[in-house]
Amino acid sequence: MDIIKIKDLSFLYNEDDGLVLKDININIQKDEWNAILVYNGSGKSTISKFIVGLLKMTSGSINVNGKELVEGNEYEVRESISIVFQNPDNQFVGATVMDDIAFGLENKCLDREEMHRRIDFYSKKVNMYDFLNKEPHNLSGGEKQRVAIAGTLAMDTEVIILDEATSMLDPCGKNEVIETIKDSQDGEKTIINSNHKLNNTV
Repeated sequence: MDIIKIKDLSFLYNEDDGLVLKDININIQKDEWNAILVYNGSGKSTISKFIVGLLKMTSGSINVNGKELVEGNEYEVRESISIVFQNPDNQFVGATVMDDIAFGLENKCLDREEMHRRIDFYSKKVNMYDFLNKEPHNLSGGEKQRVAIAGTLAMDTEVIILDEATSMLDPCGKNEVIETIKDSQDGEKTIINSNHKLNNTV
């Protein structure tokens, strides 16, 4: 069963440059690990932003969980999707690691006990529990990516998009994080791993 359907998607930044993406069609399988594997600069990040309603397509359609993504229902669609960007600085909003992981949970209006349970659980899963009181801007690139992944997993959404989310980790770190994400999936989440390297997608 398809949880996301992208049909005839085209996009241009301005008329002078022409189409950046043309007639893209992608079907994403529900509760499976899906990979978008193409060269850098091919539009992987752009497509990810379309799926969560951060960019407006020039033409085509995107259907998420049986609901067409249109202007005005972006927030409703995002309730079932979370994303880890390639550059974690683009999604940090908290003064500390704990605040940052908590941000999305607060927006979901979780009770405090459940929120702290998820923060502790997922920060330990990505080996960042000892950094909860640290300021994100003082972390290394790989540590920032771990925090961003912890925050995304804590949201417990049906769909998780990884936009080159392990690019700053060493090979051992990548394997650890990928295994953590696989464990959290357990056949009940849809993972979209967008990357330009085959060995980073599984």
